[in-house]
Amino acid sequence: MHERALISSAAWELMGRVGEATVTSVTLAIGPETDPAVVAQAWSAATHSTPLEGTTLNSVTRPHLLVCLECGREYEGNKLSKCPACAGNGLVIKTAPEVELEAWTLIEGET
Repeated sequence: MHERALISSAAWELMGRVGEATVTSVTLAIGPETDPAVVAQAWSAATHSTPLEGTTLNSVTRPHLLVCLECGREYEGNKLSKCPACAGNGLVIKTAPEVELEAWTLIEGET
């Protein structure tokens, strides 16, 4: 549920960027441990009675970057992903954002 603040911040950031333009869709990048259903519910609550209410929300899951503790290979995955080279355990060295505003679409002709 802590994602709610991040999602509200993303909504406010977007409204600040687009001004009076009409947003038709939004893409949020989310981490592998973030539940897309929670994101959708939080987005709906955060945008209720705002210019973003009713926008289409797309959530795209982004992986963490891990390094294998056995062979040293870097690879992408979640916290429990095994190394694709040797099936060893990995350590997260770069976390994916829990929630990040990635892209949006405006009505054609608006900026």
